[in-house]
Amino acid sequence: MARKHKRKTTQGSAIETVRFGKALPHNLVHQCINNIQQDRMSQLDKRSSTEQRMTKYLGQAQGLEKSGTDSASACRAQDSLLKNHEKLAKKKLAVPMVLGGVGGLLPYNTIRATVFPPFDYDVIIPSMLAGNAPTLEATSEKNTGTMSLNAITETESGFNGGGMYTTVGIYFHPPGRGTLTLSAAPTYSFQWWTNSLSSTDIVRSFGQLGLTVYGVDVAGQTTGETGTIVSTAGNDFFSWDESQSDQIQLDFGFDVQTATLSAELEVNRSLVYLLFVDAFVHVEGMGWPGSLADAKMSVSVPYLTYDFRAEQVFSLF
Repeated sequence: MARKHKRKTTQGSAIETVRFGKALPHNLVHQCINNIQQDRMSQLDKRSSTEQRMTKYLGQAQGLEKSGTDSASACRAQDSLLKNHEKLAKKKLAVPMVLGGVGGLLPYNTIRATVFPPFDYDVIIPSMLAGNAPTLEATSEKNTGTMSLNAITETESGFNGGGMYTTVGIYFHPPGRGTLTLSAAPTYSFQWWTNSLSSTDIVRSFGQLGLTVYGVDVAGQTTGETGTIVSTAGNDFFSWDESQSDQIQLDFGFDVQTATLSAELEVNRSLVYLLFVDAFVHVEGMGWPGSLADAKMSVSVPYLTYDFRAEQVFSLF
């Protein structure tokens, strides 16, 4: 009796076929996304340091001016504020790099796929600013396409800040040059609040739900090179950024259904592309009494759809 051979038709091999390459190692995906998130946190840290310094000088100037006991100290505080202003005013912003397009006649065919959970990867990245440690919690589950994030400032007196960043996503290795479009329509719930006792008590609650495409130089990434994320595209489904001092602010929403959103990028075969929905919450506060903040978000991603339109340049001769 002839032995029956078991067919090795797996979901993994099917995914690799439609995406024109093998799945990327999770540690490589995590490192790529972590590099971008670290740059973002560096900018947040710089902003917070500047705000703390300027708030300190503002408090000194206002307090001494009201009391009228030390005009010289008030003048020094005002001079410090002016110097910060002049420093910021001199800063030049670099012009963003834009990749050039492809010339010629560009007829195309399209590859379209809708991917349901389980996705290829999930990533969680915590981040901390200087000072006391806030409460940070997060889960990210590629098998269900769900994410949950929570950031709460510390009640102990003194500055503290930090956040959580999560993703669920897939990869795509294009067979050639073309245009890649990623689209999704997640459902989310959120809650945030800020409580600041005075105008000099820094407070911030930030949240963002986005759609992102990264073009990664995989060969360079594996050898530890810098600048391996070569191209990016993205869009935001929803965000908040609240930093009003001397008052209480809050907002919330549950089971909010987003409209379908897309992000588009010119792509080529030399890069592998990470396609994902990402969520980020971040808080800053001065402890209590002073200022407190909270930022919470939960997200469900039912699918990710990508369209690849191949570009071919034809010679007329």
